[in-house]
Amino acid sequence: MTRRFHITGPCVPGRDFMVDFSSRLSRPLSFLLRGESLLLHRGRQSGKTTFCKELASAARRAGLAVALCSLQVAEDQSLLGLFRHIEGTIHAAYPLPSLPKWNPTEPQSLSFCLYLGDVQKRLGKPLVLILDEYDAPPRKLTISMLRSFRSALSLQDESRPFVSAIVLSGKTHVRDLRDELRPTGDETRGSGSLWNIAHAMELPSLSPHELETLLRDFDESSGISLGKDVRDELWHKTRGQPWLVSRILYQLDEQLGSPRRGSDGSPSPVLASQLPTAQHIRAMAEQLLCEDCVHLLSVGDAVTGRKEAQELLLRLLGGEEIALCRSDEIQSYLLDTGIVAASDSGQHIEIANPIYEAFLLRFLGD
Repeated sequence: MTRRFHITGPCVPGRDFMVDFSSRLSRPLSFLLRGESLLLHRGRQSGKTTFCKELASAARRAGLAVALCSLQVAEDQSLLGLFRHIEGTIHAAYPLPSLPKWNPTEPQSLSFCLYLGDVQKRLGKPLVLILDEYDAPPRKLTISMLRSFRSALSLQDESRPFVSAIVLSGKTHVRDLRDELRPTGDETRGSGSLWNIAHAMELPSLSPHELETLLRDFDESSGISLGKDVRDELWHKTRGQPWLVSRILYQLDEQLGSPRRGSDGSPSPVLASQLPTAQHIRAMAEQLLCEDCVHLLSVGDAVTGRKEAQELLLRLLGGEEIALCRSDEIQSYLLDTGIVAASDSGQHIEIANPIYEAFLLRFLGD
């Protein structure tokens, strides 16, 4: 089957064009091996689910037991239904007769946490829960779940076993859940977090080398060599943002048609007039801005109602040079969402790519 660029869900190795994730997995994997939890916060269509699947595979190869659970399908559940869904995921991943069944008792959260500890003990190796789309269920359920899991992680010992680590992945930062817990203007709310026991995990854009490797893979598969001007323009417009890269190359791939190789595997002839140019890349980038594009709409959603974030973005769009400061909560939020990125020098912040710049100019202007 001819590989394609996938733009409507997680990528599948062997089916879709993908970069090698190994260099991105080493740091988060080292945290999990030490029993430390992780938080991945990114907007829609940024590669979270694909990354979680690759991390789960790497963790299993490293000797950890892993249950990768999507809570998106549990968005209408009760807390009992949520726990049952996680239980079902574990038993599907490890269908062993020795695994316990969960019998809910009051309080449910305590009972379920003890059950998870029993599962880890019977598996005989550290258990990692990866909760993708953790923020999909109703807020009340998400908050209840996180409170119980945080307490269990903090207090676990031989008499109160629990899982080794938990990975939360979603489009909502836990600090936003924290702020929803208390009334606006409550000065006593402090800086507490539902999940300050986890390391924030980065999901960087593709590097120039990774993008070049991806394009080389496409060239070999399609029999069509993209010129340097096309590659340079693709990097300039996207700065390696994975979905934007895939979306533009998907469109380009569609225009080239299929199949592009003969029955003997040799490249089919392509007229010089059919080969893409840098102008094609610019036109596709402009077309994205005219579409009802979920990815770009999620960029707008991420700053809607956030006056300070909008003001900082307007300063950047106006050409102001702003020093990178990870301790600044507004900068940290925008960096975590991928809307802004560190400059090449690492000293300043900038809008992540020109497509985001053009979109934000229109969005904030409106």
